[in-house]
Amino acid sequence: MSSLTTYTNPIIPGFAPDPSIIFVDDTFYLVNSSFHIFPGLPIYTSKDLKTWTHIGLLAPTIRYHDGTFYIICTNSSSNGTDLNTQNFYITSPAPITPTSFSKPIYFDFQGIDPSLFFDPSSHRAYIQGSYRAGPVYDPQCSIRQFEVDITSGKPLSPLRELWKGIKGGDAEGPHVYFHGGWYYLLVAEGGTFEGHMITMARAKDIWGPYKGYERNPVLTSKGLEKEVVRHVGHGDLVQDGQGLWWGVCLGVRKQKGSYPLGRETFLMPVSWEEGDWPEFEQPRMTFKREGVLTQETRHVEVPRWHRTVEHTFIRGFDEEKYDFRGEAAVLVPSETSLDTKTGTTTFVGRRQRSLSCTASVTLQIPTSVSGKWKAGLSVYKDNFRHAEIYLDRSLGKLCYSSVMGGHNARMIIEGKEIEAGAEIQMRIEASPDSYAFKYKIDSKGFFSLGMLDTKEITALDFTGPIYGIFANGASADVLMKFNFRDFTVR
Repeated sequence: MSSLTTYTNPIIPGFAPDPSIIFVDDTFYLVNSSFHIFPGLPIYTSKDLKTWTHIGLLAPTIRYHDGTFYIICTNSSSNGTDLNTQNFYITSPAPITPTSFSKPIYFDFQGIDPSLFFDPSSHRAYIQGSYRAGPVYDPQCSIRQFEVDITSGKPLSPLRELWKGIKGGDAEGPHVYFHGGWYYLLVAEGGTFEGHMITMARAKDIWGPYKGYERNPVLTSKGLEKEVVRHVGHGDLVQDGQGLWWGVCLGVRKQKGSYPLGRETFLMPVSWEEGDWPEFEQPRMTFKREGVLTQETRHVEVPRWHRTVEHTFIRGFDEEKYDFRGEAAVLVPSETSLDTKTGTTTFVGRRQRSLSCTASVTLQIPTSVSGKWKAGLSVYKDNFRHAEIYLDRSLGKLCYSSVMGGHNARMIIEGKEIEAGAEIQMRIEASPDSYAFKYKIDSKGFFSLGMLDTKEITALDFTGPIYGIFANGASADVLMKFNFRDFTVR
């Protein structure tokens, strides 16, 4: 019997941009971009589109064909003028098993946002992407395509332009769908902020010519000042087991002019009749839809090491710096700090998933207090924007520090002196408006050490906040060990 089901957005909260989604054997699979955060390809699964399990890369696409899952992605670097891209895809018969993934299959493409399409008519495989003809500040993007040998990544056809979009210079995030005898091309345009949008074109042949929809864009929040979900764009379409169509897209939640959690993944109903264009509903924080999924997502027991799948690291992972012991973690300090813009530093984090939440950890101070190390709890967005409560051996005190906008914007507040061997409980309490940095020693109550306005970490950027424990120091400190326990984000 049909009934109204309530859905709540965002479906993947906190630092989850550029979603791509598929539906296979009663399960939805979704991937996001990670940018500078390791692991590089977060994968989520769901049975009901409401509850999702989380099982430096740009805009991945996930697809399924003939018993195999494919994830195609771009690894990129830039010197500020030129964008260097390394495009690849990986395969797996079962993404829930990390060891099942193949080694990367690389292919040549001068651009980003690659997507895979398996043509049900010809049974051939094609790669589309956002081809870049210009520098980073003027990329001159267009959507181009080539036929690919899916086993090797080698091209089977020349690279050809499909569409430039309605703006003619910034088309990204392409996906192709075959529906009702038409090939539909979906792209993202207008940047990734206020002008962000999804547009579409279609053709009778996979190679075109593609003609844009006269009512483009099919989705945008530009000019909709009363909407909570803003900057919407870069999305994907999926059809469930009952024949209903859904859309996913990135967006931000504006709260009094700020959006501290960055770009997140939102769900919306889509209606798509054969021979017609899809109609997207505007993303809402909650919505209802009739006659939809009733099978709930269940928790699946997985190997113990896999339970740290929510853990994130900065740009890489040096396994010699970490020892996870149940609810405890022993960290060996790195010489690099949270300010470092290349390489990795000793930091293990978890995405901030809610506007109102608390991150906490207990740190056992080493009995030997020599050295120039720092260890504590941070809310980290990137090397230019982070704030932390930590013990600074050089100062001999517990401190609060914030870096907003670069190294010249550092502010340090010195707090209480801490004795060797003591235990400190550190806490960061988040609200939609602020972060409060607090500490507790022994059985005494919590004391505040610093405050940060969430607008300080709100900017027109690509990333989102992560809570993390960290340790760094001078070369003489790298043999020390710091014992953290009960690191939670609730």
